[in-house]
Formats: sequence, structure tokens, C-alpha cells
Amino acid sequence: MNSFENRVYNFILQKEMISPGSTVLVGFSGGADSTALLLVLWQLRRLLDIKLFAVHVNHGIREEAGEDAEFTRQFCKKHDISYQLVEKDIPALSREWKMTEEEAGRKVRYEAFETVAGEQKAAFIATAHHQNDVAETLLMNLLRGSGIHGAGGIRPVRGNIIRPLLCVNRFEIEEYLREKNQDYCHDATNDENIHTRNIIRNVLLPAMEKEINAASVSHLCRVSEEFARADDFIRSSSKECFEKIVSQKDNGLGIDLIRFRELHEAVKPDIILMCMEKLTPHRKDITASHIEALLDLSEGSKGSAFMDLPYGLMAERNYDVLTITKKDIKNSRNNNEQFNVPQLMEIGDKTEILIPDLGMAHIEILQYNVGKLFPTSAYTKWFDYDRIQGAIFRKRRPDDYILVEQGEGLCKKKISKLMTDEKIPRSKRDEMYLLADGSDIIWVPGYRMSGAYKVSENTNRILAINIDNGGNI
Repeated sequence: MNSFENRVYNFILQKEMISPGSTVLVGFSGGADSTALLLVLWQLRRLLDIKLFAVHVNHGIREEAGEDAEFTRQFCKKHDISYQLVEKDIPALSREWKMTEEEAGRKVRYEAFETVAGEQKAAFIATAHHQNDVAETLLMNLLRGSGIHGAGGIRPVRGNIIRPLLCVNRFEIEEYLREKNQDYCHDATNDENIHTRNIIRNVLLPAMEKEINAASVSHLCRVSEEFARADDFIRSSSKECFEKIVSQKDNGLGIDLIRFRELHEAVKPDIILMCMEKLTPHRKDITASHIEALLDLSEGSKGSAFMDLPYGLMAERNYDVLTITKKDIKNSRNNNEQFNVPQLMEIGDKTEILIPDLGMAHIEILQYNVGKLFPTSAYTKWFDYDRIQGAIFRKRRPDDYILVEQGEGLCKKKISKLMTDEKIPRSKRDEMYLLADGSDIIWVPGYRMSGAYKVSENTNRILAINIDNGGNI
């Protein structure tokens, strides 16, 4: 056993990750991280008294995905590890589920792991997260405005999910593979600095390690652990308070504000988060700004006030009760609300717009470099900013149209016809927010962008828009 394997072995024992005699399912992409994970568990299998089962999920996105699948199959054959290949069309599923390919891929992977684990009676699912992932996630959550819960980052054990490599960093993983003379697959999309995580991974963290502190990753991991411990303590206290002051209401939850205002300031945000967790299966788009706004809303005691939230939720204060419910869209008081994209923005300018039922739109003006790869997500788009007279997020109007590409030209199509062609449910069409320039629709988020505003070799400034969580329509 070398030093790397010894560290992982002791970390598994310290965190009580695995019970002797168990089957451990390993998520095996074939990349450096998962290859190191499966290899080190294979080396430790007798010491830990475990059986291994590997699952590879082919997302159907990259051309070389078939080669990755074959690599994982041959690796498992060589090491006599039970293996299963799961193939899914992630681009199609991301469109169906109205989320980014990254989010759809993660959803599919964990669903596949859980399904196969049940079939194989695997008690634990091991994933290859390591210290760099913790540091990246901490920075990403902090930059998004997450509170202490988001700062807690990735836990070593979460239910039946275990992460044995959280005691090592990316450099140590690659050193281990070199020492073992073990090949692995490389995903070229990880080198593209389009998505936030890749920018943090490839630009921000290396700069921090080079220019500020070589131990930046380990320090961020330690801070994340401290956040996690604090979060666990606060969550425990918050749960007790939640059960005393939160009650079930029609289609939502009500908070007794008289008792809520007496609580410690550290507990209040957590109770708001718990309400969100009860009302929606996800809460990625609930940021610190939303929590602060709800806390401000709870401070008033005269009359009533309300605010919109992501996931089709709204909060309303009536005197000393704060109610968070699903919105009645037909009777919504903000049915015709519009959201202007600021005009006269310059390169480097950024802003955010919270759009009801859609999510937080992150907006930035970029300098276009010819040859740079365009984002392909349904909810991340680039537009030629110099062609736009005035962009606004609003709901559809009878005279709206969109210019779609047809052959070498553009064809004018009424937005109602586009929605029919895209099979958008009738009940949703009047409630969807579109990005418009007058009657010319620039973008139907999640479906189609206008060919008239596409970035070309003549583009100077880009209007870049990313909607968190792939939109919430």
C-alpha cells in the first residue's frame, strides 16, 4: 500500500464510510478522478472486505463517448470488476426537462446509480469528488450568493453516497495514476472556459495557487468543513424551531412572525430555506438575496406585502403571518410585469434580473473573439448586442414574431406558430417570459433564439445571458 492508498484507506475508516462485506457501486466515467477512485478501491478491496461494481453512463454528447465506454469496459475486464453500461440521450432529456445538459447529466447519473445499486444490492455508491471539487463548489456557491448551507459544500457521506477521495487533491490523483502507469480518458469540454465551474477550475483557482497561496485548495476545503459543521448545528436548532412556528396552509406554509422575530439571527434564514425545501424538490435558484428579501418582508407588521420567488412560488405577509405558496398564475398581480435589460452597457458590465417562474438571469457584455466556442445550453445564449435596439423580458403579444433560419436566409414566423411547432402546452404560452426587441422576439428561453441576433464574424459585443437552473417554466 503506497501513501496515496494509505490516506484514502484511513479516510474511509475515519468517516465510517463502508461496512465490511458490502458491495460498493462506483460511478466510473473513465476520467482521471473516477479511474483513480476505482483503482484505489480495487487495491483496498481485501482490506475493506468489499465487492466492487462499476457503472458507466454514456451521455451521448461527445463523439469520443464510445471510446470512453470501451475504456471503462476493458479496465473492469482487466481487474475482474463487475460492470454495467447505461446509455442516455442527455441533449434530448435536457430539452424535455427544461434544464442544462450539465444538470440533466447529473440527474441521469444519480438515477442510474440508484437503480443499478438497487438491482445489485449495493449498499454504497462511491463518487470521485476530491478536494478541488470542494474548493470549486465553495467558490461557485459563494459567488452565486449562497448562504452557509451552500458554503458547506460537498460532504464525505450523504445517505448512501460516499466520497473516498475528499482527502486528496487533483494533483495527487494524477500523480497516483502516473505512479501506477494507469491511463485514463480526457474530456476536452473541461478545458472550455464557457461555464462558471470551468472558469473557476481553469482560471481562478490556478491563479489563487500561483499568486496568493499554494495551499489555497486545502485551505478552502478546511473552511468548507467548518461551514458544514456550523450548518449542521444551526440546522438542528432550526428544525426544532421550524416545527413550533411553521404550519401547513392551503398550497403552502405559514410562518408565525411574532415568534419568528424572537429567534436568533442565525436560525431565521434556515427556517426560510426549510420552507423552500418543503415546497420545491430543488432550491438551487434560492440565493442569499431572496432570503434577505424574505427576512425584510417578515420585519413589517402593518398591512400586507408580497414578493415573487423562483419555482412558481410567492411569499405574502399579512400582518404577523408570512405565507409562502405556489402562485395562482391566472390571478397573479404581476401578470404583465416586464424586465428591461439595461441599455448602453459596456464590455465587462454585468447585471442580474430575477424573472418570475423562469429564474435568475445573469447578464454580461463580452468582447467577441472570432473562433471562440458558443455555449450550447438551452438556457445559456449569446446574442449580437450591437443589433439590439432595446431588450426586454416580457410575455407574448399578438403581433410578436421570430426570425428563424431557413436555408441561407431568415423566415418570419409568428410566435404563436412557433409555440405550436415546439409543442409548448397552451396553458403555459401566455405565462412564459420571452426576450423581445419591440415585436421581434430575440429568444424563447429553453426553445429557440432568433437567427437575426446570432453572433457572427462581424460581431463586436456579445450580450451573454445565463438563466440559473435551466429555467423553471
